[in-house]
Amino acid sequence: MDEKIGELFDWNPMAEDFYDEKCNKYDDINEGTVDAKIKKDRKKNQMQYPYLIIRKDTKLITDTLLRNFFGSGLIYDIEYKFRSRQYFVYLNSLCSLEAARTKIRQFPNIINVQQGRSIPIPCDPTDLEAEENKENEAVVSTATPPTDDSSPINIGSRTIQVSPTNNKHPEFFKIPIVVKSDYKAKNSLLALNDPSSRYLNVRYEFVLERHGAYVLQKAIENNQAMLHLRSGRRIVIPNKQLLETPSDGKIKLEELFKKCLACKCYTDNSCRFCQMPFCNPTCFEALLSQHNQSCETGKPPLIDDTIVSQFSKIKLPATGTSVKITAFEQTDVIYVRSAEINADVAYHKVLADVWTNGKSLPQLQKLPQCGQIVIYKFETDIVRAMVLNVDNAKAIYVVCVDFGSVEITTLDKLYECSAYLTALPRYAVPVILRGVPKRCFPPNLLEMLYEVDQNNTFVMKYAKSDYDETKGMQRVILIESELNRSLNRLIKTILTPVEPSLSEASFKEDYLRHVHLPTGKNLDVVVMDNSFLKFGMVHCTTLDFAYEISQIQREIQHYGEASTTDSYAPPKNELCIAQYQGKWCRGLCMELVGDGYPSILFIDYGNIVPIYVEKIRPYPPQFTFPIMTTEYDLNGQPEPSVELLARMEKLLVPGSIINCDEIIYNKDENNYSLRIDSLME
Repeated sequence: MDEKIGELFDWNPMAEDFYDEKCNKYDDINEGTVDAKIKKDRKKNQMQYPYLIIRKDTKLITDTLLRNFFGSGLIYDIEYKFRSRQYFVYLNSLCSLEAARTKIRQFPNIINVQQGRSIPIPCDPTDLEAEENKENEAVVSTATPPTDDSSPINIGSRTIQVSPTNNKHPEFFKIPIVVKSDYKAKNSLLALNDPSSRYLNVRYEFVLERHGAYVLQKAIENNQAMLHLRSGRRIVIPNKQLLETPSDGKIKLEELFKKCLACKCYTDNSCRFCQMPFCNPTCFEALLSQHNQSCETGKPPLIDDTIVSQFSKIKLPATGTSVKITAFEQTDVIYVRSAEINADVAYHKVLADVWTNGKSLPQLQKLPQCGQIVIYKFETDIVRAMVLNVDNAKAIYVVCVDFGSVEITTLDKLYECSAYLTALPRYAVPVILRGVPKRCFPPNLLEMLYEVDQNNTFVMKYAKSDYDETKGMQRVILIESELNRSLNRLIKTILTPVEPSLSEASFKEDYLRHVHLPTGKNLDVVVMDNSFLKFGMVHCTTLDFAYEISQIQREIQHYGEASTTDSYAPPKNELCIAQYQGKWCRGLCMELVGDGYPSILFIDYGNIVPIYVEKIRPYPPQFTFPIMTTEYDLNGQPEPSVELLARMEKLLVPGSIINCDEIIYNKDENNYSLRIDSLME
């Protein structure tokens, strides 16, 4: 019996199949090939994405912990190396890298970051593939040789001339309106009137409006008034102005009403015991200490100027209160004021008082100082303003303190401001819209903001911990009172370009407006491209528009880097986004010849270049920025010789500012021509 039990234990029905090689079929795995593929993917990710190397010091450092710590929106991928016990955290962009470093600085004891690096200089993906394959040839014998999927450029079959030179697109950057030295100067009025240095970050975003790229006015109320859309705010100007006639209305007004001791506005409110006049609870609170001392005597208190100067400081409305927008400065910076009944009445009293008393003030005879409070008169409006920049007497930057809009004016429109008007309270407060990116103002966003300006009431919510010390402003959320919609979310949606699908219809050149440039004599223009000089053509724009083109270029670059389309062949005469010398730009397809390289005209610069389809993306409908670069014919220039062409290329360098003797617009042919006499000398 025991022998049978032993035989039973020794019997294994799977042994025959286990030791039979015919039943054992395994896939041969080349470990070297797998390791090479991992190294290849790692190197490609390190070349394309910024990354952090985090050491796994404890078993608590896991993939899930890192995703929860940084946030899934920042991370592109996470790779773990078992031998070195290191995590490679690949991030989406440089902005994601800075956000990740900020979190590490806030909580330095949670993870141990060894090193990181930024995105390298962009290179051709085909060159990167060839380089990786060349390096892996020595490690893996089965590695594929370098290949190039792109076909050669077919120049001979093209009917449209391409640019013979690869000129670099010029870039221009604006000089800040206000710099730190303006605050640190001796006896600086800017530091006195702006202690939080808020205007250090001020920007003027309405150059296109100022030069007539957008419609700035429209008739309202059966043509009885004109609504001006100007520098981020609305101005209603009646068509028929009443002539000023001498009257004793002011004397009768002083008989019926008294001036508030705080804001100096007329009011019929007063204390029943001492007859002290005040406008609203805000004015009464400012006079409370003086009123308590004199009310028992039955006489109003004697108020000196120190009370008024303290009262004129800007105060942010409390969270949860209703506010109205007075102006918008940037996509993420707007000015608001309280919409409560008492504050609303006091605000309009200040505007009326400035308009009434400002009409008789003398005009400035010399340039004002930065930070000086002046009276700014334009058309029929009279407002208080603070001077920000006087570097150019023909373009003085001021900010209307009762609205927040930044204006460019001249000395003849500025007047002296009395001490009484200077001390009046200010109600417009700048705030930052939380979660809204800082971008260029597209036309559709401008139209929307002008509609909500002064018309809609919003509930403002914020936390004191969201105060931005560097910018001197509070981050807030604005929610529309009636429909309960978030203004922050609406602006962010409008600003975010959406990549159209390949099945959607593309856009032609007439989708964008072409801005007409100034004509006349002795004008300065900026050369954007000179690759067609031998045909007597050069592409130019004005300096103000050159700044705007560089600013728009950053928006297009952000869209091109975030695009998910692998390749795109735009139809002829339709818009696209194409990459040129590592930068994404707006383009127009001029010709398709079947070689995979459509001829792309870069509409903001003027050069025509064959671009491979893998470096072209569809044009998003949100980019409605106008075309600001114009093609000029060189008027009066003969057929250029080699010597003349060399002299023209030396003078008309891309990015240079040249003075033209005359710029002419030919209405019949719808083109521009310029004359430069120095070319013939």
